[in-house]
Amino acid sequence: MDDAPPPAYGDLLQAAWSLGRADGVFAARFEPDDAPLPAAVCQGRDADAFAAELWGDSPGSPPSGLALNAPLWYAHGFRVGLADERRRTAARERDAFAWIRSRTRPIPRGRG
Repeated sequence: MDDAPPPAYGDLLQAAWSLGRADGVFAARFEPDDAPLPAAVCQGRDADAFAAELWGDSPGSPPSGLALNAPLWYAHGFRVGLADERRRTAARERDAFAWIRSRTRPIPRGRG
């Protein structure tokens, strides 16, 4: 039998935030800018199922506040990941265009 202590509450919330951030980074590739942000659904689960997933195989049931707070941390992580990736994508595009502009010559125009 595994005698490992159950995860700390803060660690569970940090895991929810990290999962949300990873999902936000992934979603930035295809989510429209005006798409609504996730509310009470975390990776396709309702709040209780998400808390149970975070709790994993630990003995007993998840802490009572986890079902309430984990979706909030997930949503915050999602927003951060989405914003970070969109900012990185915009910067890469700006850098690529600047690189192209600096290395190309103007198209010669014929006279007459």
